[in-house]
Amino acid sequence: MAYANNRIFYACQAVIIVPTMGEDMATKGVPVRGLQSVGMSSTFNLEQVFEMGQIEIYENIEEVADVEVTLEKVIDGRALIYQLASNGACATNITDAAKNRCDVYLAIFTDTVDSVGQAGATKTNVCYNSGMYTSSVSYNYSIDGSATESVTLVGNDRFWNDQTIEGTSVTASSLFSSAAVNGIIDNTDTPLSGVQRRVDVDLREPGAGGSTLPREVKFQQVASNAGTNAGAHIQSISVSTDFAQDNILELGRFGPYARYATFPVEVTSEFEVIATSGDLVSVSGSTRNLGAGQPIIIKDSAGTVINLGSNNKLTSVSYSGGDTGGGNATITYSYNTYNSLFVDGGDATDDGKGTNTGSGTTPGAR
Repeated sequence: MAYANNRIFYACQAVIIVPTMGEDMATKGVPVRGLQSVGMSSTFNLEQVFEMGQIEIYENIEEVADVEVTLEKVIDGRALIYQLASNGACATNITDAAKNRCDVYLAIFTDTVDSVGQAGATKTNVCYNSGMYTSSVSYNYSIDGSATESVTLVGNDRFWNDQTIEGTSVTASSLFSSAAVNGIIDNTDTPLSGVQRRVDVDLREPGAGGSTLPREVKFQQVASNAGTNAGAHIQSISVSTDFAQDNILELGRFGPYARYATFPVEVTSEFEVIATSGDLVSVSGSTRNLGAGQPIIIKDSAGTVINLGSNNKLTSVSYSGGDTGGGNATITYSYNTYNSLFVDGGDATDDGKGTNTGSGTTPGAR
């Protein structure tokens, strides 16, 4: 490239996801908005063969390489990463969401620009990650900082700049259209619903359209609030799953013809609360303790809905803190379920021009 950056920082990078693999980037590509970080790694898998009679390696055989992209964004009413990567299937079908592939572009612009969308912004390098599967997903709400979504995507193909894509005459640069970025991500960009903070977690009752919390999380309430979401003193909520995407290989071919999620997949959730009454979870070694599974649905004022289904069971309770250092005692309730994670919210067709206004309500004042 003619121009060499002195550094790469947040204002001169953009990530675009093409929700359906192989679709035209210029018309189908969606910038990941509210993006906080991007990380990429390549792993070259080697298998060693030795032989009797010598210490030296006989052959160091190269197997299929793995590439990985990890993205984290704030939850802000814009399209969620998981929505883009799964082409919207994450809202209704976890098996379809795990199977769907996408293309992920990282574009690096000159380090003299104020935004990648300003007039004259010049692309210096572009990385094209082809046929990426969703590997892991997590959501975090906390009393400190902004609500975030983190997604890891995995695949086997990554091409830079003018490198010819395997089996074609196409290059990564020729696939990337600067028109998909220029004029969209600029210095006028703002979140559609506001970046979600602690006040934006919707703790209204389920009947009023709010979140559905497990019963143990509500144990700390005073009698007047017993059994409701009010006064639960929640400090943080986290939800995560890992699809553990594996290659399917076949004789006569070097690369995999597909990847697959290793179902059943575990979906975990954790709720940390300020302790006012102890954890209040009794345990008996001579009988069952948990009863039927419970529904869990987390909602926020950006319109995000994280639905873990109705079969969540308590896996552990941890009581800690309140020591002589002066901190408060807290309780962490951990739950799991399987094959049940449905995520809806940000507009997966959001083109960055402000067409999505957010579908949530505002439970609290900022």
